Amino acid sequence: MTKKFFLLFFLILFVGILFRTYKVTEIPPGVNRDEASIGYTAYSILMTGKDEYGKGYPISFQSFGDWKLPLYIYATIPVIKLFGLNEFAVRIISILVGIGSIILTYFLVKELFGKKSLALLTMFLVAVAPWHIHLSRVESEANTAVLFIIAGVLLFLKSFGKHKWLLIPSGALFALTYYTYAGNYIFTTLLVGSLIILYRKKLLSHKYVLWSGIIFIILSLLIFSQTVFGANKTKLSGIGIFGDPSVVHAQIEIPRNQHQNPSSFFVRIVHNRVIFAGKRFVQNYLNAFSPDFLFIKGGINKAHNIEGFGNMYLIESLFLLVGFIVLITKKRSAEETILLIWFLIAPFASSITKDAPHTNRMFAIFPVLSLVVAIGIQTAWIYIQNFRFKKLFLLCFILVLGINLASYVDQYFVHFPKNETENWGLEYKNLYTVLQQKYEDKHIIISRPTYSPYIFLLFYSGYDPKLYPKTAKKYPITTDGFVHVAGYDRYEFKDINWKEDIKKPNTIIVANPIEVPDFISTDSYKKSSIMLPNGLPMFILIETP
Repeated sequence: MTKKFFLLFFLILFVGILFRTYKVTEIPPGVNRDEASIGYTAYSILMTGKDEYGKGYPISFQSFGDWKLPLYIYATIPVIKLFGLNEFAVRIISILVGIGSIILTYFLVKELFGKKSLALLTMFLVAVAPWHIHLSRVESEANTAVLFIIAGVLLFLKSFGKHKWLLIPSGALFALTYYTYAGNYIFTTLLVGSLIILYRKKLLSHKYVLWSGIIFIILSLLIFSQTVFGANKTKLSGIGIFGDPSVVHAQIEIPRNQHQNPSSFFVRIVHNRVIFAGKRFVQNYLNAFSPDFLFIKGGINKAHNIEGFGNMYLIESLFLLVGFIVLITKKRSAEETILLIWFLIAPFASSITKDAPHTNRMFAIFPVLSLVVAIGIQTAWIYIQNFRFKKLFLLCFILVLGINLASYVDQYFVHFPKNETENWGLEYKNLYTVLQQKYEDKHIIISRPTYSPYIFLLFYSGYDPKLYPKTAKKYPITTDGFVHVAGYDRYEFKDINWKEDIKKPNTIIVANPIEVPDFISTDSYKKSSIMLPNGLPMFILIETP
């Protein structure tokens, strides 16, 4: 690197680190549900060698019934040992891999195109990407898998040069994505298959292809035995397109019954699961590239997006289109074909689920998304070189990008922690503090068991993992495979029966304000509130007579 490129590289890296570390224990405000689960599970393994179900050193964790994969959990154990059970401990791995992805993006793009300028531009776009920033500031298995994919592809390409042995760690890295994030069961498989097809001639004569393949297959089969072929097939059925029985009823059964002969061959051909799944997949796939998802609102999961902001900056929209047109219209090398395939298969995992488009499941598109934008910017810059107003174009681009960046910084670091705390764990932390300080000897009833309040209390209390399996009570597993906790120790989680529960002695009822009936709102009951930063109550605490 020249001195100029060296300085730019580390300036971009510094910006990326700053975005991912500034007030990271405060913003997002408290852990989300998955962070609390992964943190407490890692804590339980550390203290007892078992998860919350009492299973010793598993490689597939039942958790809420979503069957979490093992890599992030086990990686978090030594961090909790050093720093305790807190926000920093569950986020630091994601922060580090996010920073690592920024660095590796430069080297991957340089390997693909041999252009330092394009590599630096892509590196910068990843460093400031809203999508990448947010998922690097929270626990994210998808973010971790992205690092493994970038490293795997980079080593794969480099193995055809002097260092052929790099194909072995490349195979291992691809396999490790199966231990990291469920969406990669589809994405990694398709990507590795594409690499094998495109580079089949080189691979046939590669001296390390056998060893790489053996390692990849052994590691993959080990985790598949506990996941794809094991109990957490329930997860796939729960989040899949057919995971909501009401949708199946509305989209297949009702239309069938509107025909005079619902059992006829024609009706069964037109209204069936295969046709419905195909239509829904196409809709979900196209929505993954919709302006609404990419630039306006993002996904519907509040843990993955902030209100009023999409996954990308608005200014990137035009250059994303230009870059994509360039990719599909030009004569492509094998490396550029891989880039296009990577871009196109990224939405597949999200598209087969009922809540698509999904920000986390679509994250495999990084860093290629930023690279396509960078290609668009580079193409536009080359095109205007002969125009008189090229400096004005550059100035306008920098100005609009600066406004986009400033808007995101304002939204994320100022308004997000004030207006969206109810979607995070901070007020559960405050709730636990109040319950311990004022009501230590009382029975606690908390509403909305499907929101998993138990995991926030376990996380913020550091409840003894040896005691939890002995006192925990669970509801029957739901039709889509999820597990909700009914209680542990002095805590009970249920839909509140106000007429009966208010009569229970020595009890505190914790409810959402909209759940509290009018007769409870009178002055005859002692009440207090846990307030959100925006001044609204999140919890109402009612002391029974």
